[in-house]
Amino acid sequence: MNYGELKTAVLADTHRSDLVNDVARFVRECEGLIRRELTAYALRTTMTDSDRISSGLYNVPGTLVQIRSIHLQGRDGDGLTRVAPGHIRRLDVTSDPWQYAQNGDNTIEFRGVPSTTHIFDLLYYGTPAPFVDDIDENDLLTDHEGLYMAGSMFYLYLHTQDRELAADQLDVFNGIIDTLNESVARKIGGSGIAPIYNMSSRSSY
Repeated sequence: MNYGELKTAVLADTHRSDLVNDVARFVRECEGLIRRELTAYALRTTMTDSDRISSGLYNVPGTLVQIRSIHLQGRDGDGLTRVAPGHIRRLDVTSDPWQYAQNGDNTIEFRGVPSTTHIFDLLYYGTPAPFVDDIDENDLLTDHEGLYMAGSMFYLYLHTQDRELAADQLDVFNGIIDTLNESVARKIGGSGIAPIYNMSSRSSY
C-alpha cells in the first residue's frame, strides 16, 4: 500500500467519498499522532553524496532515534564500526570508510571520508517521514497498514462528529501502538507510552 492507496482505502471503508478533499489532512493528522505515540520502528534508507554536508559529515533522517547498522554497498562482511565523536578523527581521512560517529544534531561523521560514489545502507530505529506524493510508501505502512487506517479514520470520524466510531478506531490504533512500543522497548530499551486521547466525557483532544 502507498499513500494514494491509503487515502482511497480510508474513504472506501468509511463510505465517505464526499470527503476526498479532506482525506489528506486526516492522514497527516494520523502521521502526527504516530510520531507522538510510537517510540520507534525499524526502518531502512540509503545514504549517498546528496546527504553530504561537508567532507565526511552527512545528514541522517530527522526522525532517527538509534542507528542499528551502516553497511557500505559492495563491501562484504560487517558494517562500519560506531565510535564516540571524540575518537572518530583518529582514523585518517584518506582511508576507506570504516568508522562512523553519531552526533546529536541529526548528523553522522565517517572516517575515512567517503567518495562521491559511495552508497551506504542505513538501518535504524525511528519514525517515518511524512508522505508527500501518492506513490510514497514506507516499511511501517507496509507492515502495519491497519495503524494508518485506524488513525486516519479516527480523525475522519472526529471531523464528522461521530464520537462512537472515533473511539472504536482509536482503540484499534492504541492497540497496535502498544504492541509496537513493547517490541521496540525490548530491543532498544524504554517503556511504553500511554495513549494521549480519552474518548470519555472529559475528552482531551
